[in-house]
Amino acid sequence: MNSKNAFIRNEYISRINRVIDYIENNIDGELSLNILSEIASFSKFHFHRIFYGMMNETLNDFIKRQRLEFSVTKLFFNFNNSITDVALNCGFSSSANFARAFKDYFGVSPSDAR
Repeated sequence: MNSKNAFIRNEYISRINRVIDYIENNIDGELSLNILSEIASFSKFHFHRIFYGMMNETLNDFIKRQRLEFSVTKLFFNFNNSITDVALNCGFSSSANFARAFKDYFGVSPSDAR
């Protein structure tokens, strides 16, 4: 690999890592393609392709997985919060959407996991 290609690869890695850091720090907020592509300084189309190429999953799948994995910590260590509170604090629009996604991903309901 020549130095120009290495530089570009490192630049892309840096930009994707910035996006991942942003997602992790704003897991409960709006994580739209517009916002994230702007953080990465790519066009929406290019960002989506680069993200998938580097992460081996779509942006939406990555965000959903991050939210679900974050929710496990909230379920196990924040017993004072209801499952609905956990769902909303992890960026899901409703407890029903959260419960469905949780069961699809982990194979058990959030209440059974808790």
